[in-house]
Amino acid sequence: MRLHSTPRPCVLPRPEPSDASAELFVPYAFDAMGCRFELLIGIDHPVLSRGDGLAIGEELRDLVLDWHGRLSVFEPGSIVSLINHDPAGIERAIDDELFELFTLCEQMRQQTGGAFNIASGTLMHAHGFREEGAEELDGLSLAQPILLDQHRRTITKTDNPIRLDLGAIAKGHMLDLIALELKELRIANAFIHGGTSSVLGLGVGPDGAPWTVRLGAELDVQLNGHGLGVSEGASQTRMSGDRAVGHVMDPRSCAPIHNQIQRSACVHKSAAIADAYSTACTVSPELLQRLPADPCTMVLFEHDQTITMHDPLSVVRSQTQIHTDQLLIDTD
Repeated sequence: MRLHSTPRPCVLPRPEPSDASAELFVPYAFDAMGCRFELLIGIDHPVLSRGDGLAIGEELRDLVLDWHGRLSVFEPGSIVSLINHDPAGIERAIDDELFELFTLCEQMRQQTGGAFNIASGTLMHAHGFREEGAEELDGLSLAQPILLDQHRRTITKTDNPIRLDLGAIAKGHMLDLIALELKELRIANAFIHGGTSSVLGLGVGPDGAPWTVRLGAELDVQLNGHGLGVSEGASQTRMSGDRAVGHVMDPRSCAPIHNQIQRSACVHKSAAIADAYSTACTVSPELLQRLPADPCTMVLFEHDQTITMHDPLSVVRSQTQIHTDQLLIDTD
């Protein structure tokens, strides 16, 4: 089943309704985390009623809204907002679920050489993408923005100006939690996306084939138990002088990115890691050469229409003949 995109840079997986999908899947949608979540919940195994499917959708909505209240930088009472306003060096106790998420964020920061960094929120403030102004950033390093104490289950900021923002991983994390919930309910087939840039496909669609999502340039990816993360460097921009500045920042230089990458897409068994890697490769395209150590598929789209791909998962499908001058395939 192909889920066609709109002209937006990020995928827009919204299948056409059909009698088959109406019998086998219950659609459910809600707003959270600044975007629209859309779900197709399989009700054929085990056999569930449409009412059961809607009840599951409501349960998943409540799960996402709960995490929205914990992670959103726009909610003054969220744990992330509280951490952002803590002075440097002050420990804050967090629950086990949050500690695991922050631990994953730190692992991603280390694995990507700092290209993925939740302290990029500091730069969002500094470059005008948040209402609250940032402190002076001269001399600030984001190389070690937080400290985690595994035994005390605490998180500590290392410098006062640091502002955390989990927007580059939060939606993927939610899709992973949704997948766990669906597994416990023995639901084998489902399709979920958050804001069209974080996607998860489980099992198969109404036609019995793996879920297929269009990335663009006649390239599709098949998702069967995988998450897809898409990062678009210019999806949010603001004017700085006479030029537009994108919202994706390079935490290593504390400046907006300046490269030829239009967007990056990653497929990984974890939707959260797919989100993190797609952001990291938008910041630092050379990471593509290092990611084979962690099985994932990466596709980079450049402004000159060049596409660079590494596909160890064999999930990419092309609708046209591939020419080597159009598609550079890294097989290392």
